[in-house]
Amino acid sequence: MTDYQNAAQTALDVQNGCNLSGVLTSFHRIVQDVLWPEARRQGKGTRWVNEHPIVVLFVDKLSSLSRHQFNETNIYSRACEHVEALARGEAPDITVPLIPE
Repeated sequence: MTDYQNAAQTALDVQNGCNLSGVLTSFHRIVQDVLWPEARRQGKGTRWVNEHPIVVLFVDKLSSLSRHQFNETNIYSRACEHVEALARGEAPDITVPLIPE
C-alpha cells in the first residue's frame, strides 16, 4: 500500500474518531508528508491540497468534533467516494472541484 493509499485509509478511519488532538495530528502529517509531495509531483498547488477529498474528510471530522459540521452533505459524499477509491489504489478524477467556485 502506498503512502497516498494509507493517507486515504486514515481519512476514512478517523471518521469514527473521538479525539480531536489525534485527528489533527494525523491530518497534519498527511498534509505535510503525503498531499504536498503528491501535489508537487502532479504540478498542483495550494488549491489542490486545500480542496483535496482527503482534506474534506478530515475537516468534516474536525468540524463534527467541534459540533460545526458541514451542511452540504453532497460534498462529503463525493469526497468519501474519491477517498475510498484512493484507499483501494484507484485514481479517481479529483480535478473537478468538490466545492463549486
